[in-house]
Amino acid sequence: MSLSDEATTGRDDRAAARVPEDPYASDPARPVTSARRPWWRWLFLLPGLAAVAYGAIGLVTAGSRVPLGSWATWFVGSALLHDLVLAPVWIGLGWLAARVLPAPARGPAVVGAAVTGLLTLVAMPFVLAPGYNPDNPSFLPHEYGRNLLLINLAVLLLVALWGTVATRRHRSGPETDG
Repeated sequence: MSLSDEATTGRDDRAAARVPEDPYASDPARPVTSARRPWWRWLFLLPGLAAVAYGAIGLVTAGSRVPLGSWATWFVGSALLHDLVLAPVWIGLGWLAARVLPAPARGPAVVGAAVTGLLTLVAMPFVLAPGYNPDNPSFLPHEYGRNLLLINLAVLLLVALWGTVATRRHRSGPETDG
């Protein structure tokens, strides 16, 4: 079925066989192409396209201030790193969480993984310490590796507590007043 054929159908029967209790199941009354309407949704695309155009113009007109070869290597390398390493790791962790964790604890686990991942990404230049000079004690004066580990452990401890509370609340059922 082509996209133009789907635009003319009023009902998507592929979703009709889904479990009705599944909140993520497709609505058979709304075909896949319903994301193309209403027309004003496309207006959200304009700021992003304007930002990309601004960046591209700035990159091309920067002249010798930006080494395009190094920039292209970084740009392609980061895309490959994401697609070949980070995305498969996230998919694997999601698959593992869906099989190991109870449903109420999955949200906290995702938040914890995202927070620790972001903290680690931000702290890596300090942990790796490129250009570190032991003769200058004011340059990178803290134990960044240890501090990152302690902060990530604290985040994961809070996430474990959050997941445990959410799971216990879910298992105890809805509380009634009165």
